Amino acid sequence: MKQLHHTKKCIVKSYIGIIMFLGILIFPGCQTVQKSEPTAPPNIIFLMDDQHRWDALGVVDSSMHTPALDKLAKEGVRFTQAVCQAPMCVASRNSMMFGLYPNQVGIVRNQHGLQDSLLPAKTLMQLLQEAGYETAGFGKTHWGTSSQPFIPSTRGFETRYIGECREQNAVMMIDADPAKKERYNEEVKEYGGGEERPIGYIGKTSEIDEGDHRDGWVFDQCIKYINKRNDERPLFLYLSFLKPHAGHNVPEGYEDFYDLKNTQYAQQPPWEEDHSEHAEGVNRRDMYINFWKDANEEQWKEMTMRYKANCSWIDHMFERTLAALEDKKILDNAIIIYVSDHGEMLGERFYRFNKYCLYESSVRVPFILSGNALPEELKGKLDDRNVELVDVLPTLLSTAGIDHPKKAMGINLLDTTQNRQGTFCALHEKKNQASFMWRNSPYKLILVMNRKANISDYTEEDIISGEFYDLENDPQEWNNLYATSVGNPVLKKMKNELLHQIKSQE
Repeated sequence: MKQLHHTKKCIVKSYIGIIMFLGILIFPGCQTVQKSEPTAPPNIIFLMDDQHRWDALGVVDSSMHTPALDKLAKEGVRFTQAVCQAPMCVASRNSMMFGLYPNQVGIVRNQHGLQDSLLPAKTLMQLLQEAGYETAGFGKTHWGTSSQPFIPSTRGFETRYIGECREQNAVMMIDADPAKKERYNEEVKEYGGGEERPIGYIGKTSEIDEGDHRDGWVFDQCIKYINKRNDERPLFLYLSFLKPHAGHNVPEGYEDFYDLKNTQYAQQPPWEEDHSEHAEGVNRRDMYINFWKDANEEQWKEMTMRYKANCSWIDHMFERTLAALEDKKILDNAIIIYVSDHGEMLGERFYRFNKYCLYESSVRVPFILSGNALPEELKGKLDDRNVELVDVLPTLLSTAGIDHPKKAMGINLLDTTQNRQGTFCALHEKKNQASFMWRNSPYKLILVMNRKANISDYTEEDIISGEFYDLENDPQEWNNLYATSVGNPVLKKMKNELLHQIKSQE
């Protein structure tokens, strides 16, 4: 009887199995759904450099040798219209890391930063650390100037190595390897503040080892950390270089990628003096004009070629970093971001160098998202949306499954339905004046206004002058249409949008 009962049960189970199998064939939508395991938060690899022009990439300019960044762009998404929120290091980086506009942060120039007790919000690193990420930072954050009367904390970094600008409990190059730092300082001693004298821009082939450079030293510490890392938490790795910012003392070998004889350099407008409503006379203009208007062709070519060679050196360090991460399986589940803090004029628009203006080569930045954790629909794409550096914080938090703070001003770039009417940037370099940019390709509007203590106090009556450019027909921004465009509906619309954008930062 027991055997018969067992046989009947087997027959019943067989019939049930056959019925289920036939049901799957006939009604495939009725299959039993297996619950997938929750996806682990991706590692976030944040690559950054300083003063890297938006077009200094091989995928944009075929004369550039940047294979690592080109590969990230081709495998990921490159945002073609990205801009910074202030064209200088301290203000731009603070804005990006808090996800707030410079006026909201309280840092609008390359000025002393904020003490930790006065910060307007938590940094990106602090938010990730609180969510369970290991946070390791190598290189420049620039919370303030090197001469400020206090030392900021690492603001969310557990592991911290820096070449310049001291932070509490960070390992500094000057302390860990003083002889290397001294060799670097000796090589650039004639380059002046920020290494931005004309001789610093012309530069030379470096006579010291890569590891004696501040960026080379930071890179070495990053590679050592990656190779020794033993942590089960998701990783936020930040690697930020000081170059291709001048000086252009490039390690040996990287100039070989370029043909000095055929190097193209900035062409000058047909002017006898500077024409810039918002940035005339700003930041050592006399020094640059007086030198470069008489510079010979070889000096122009060397300056331009070595800037490009600096980009290639930085790219090679990114390439070696990504290879080390791949060897450790850290890229098996990762989002990779690459940005710069602002651009570089390289002598354009009447001998204008570095940044400190709202023209294209200064405000536009390279911006790439890549990695295998990037949504498939974004891979291999160009994205022409109006993108800003304040979008970095909400986008990266989104990849980690973290809600971004309500006061954050950016958008989540992984959501392709999110966009804005235009992009915003501000300049506060002229006494008693503030200049605000609104860019919506192909047009750009710059308003010069009487400076107010509070962002909410700006009105149309505060406008002193303006600049209006048709970027499609005048990409060099030589032809200011503002005075001749009274009544132009595009100008009127953009002016209203810009004034509304300023007010929205209250």
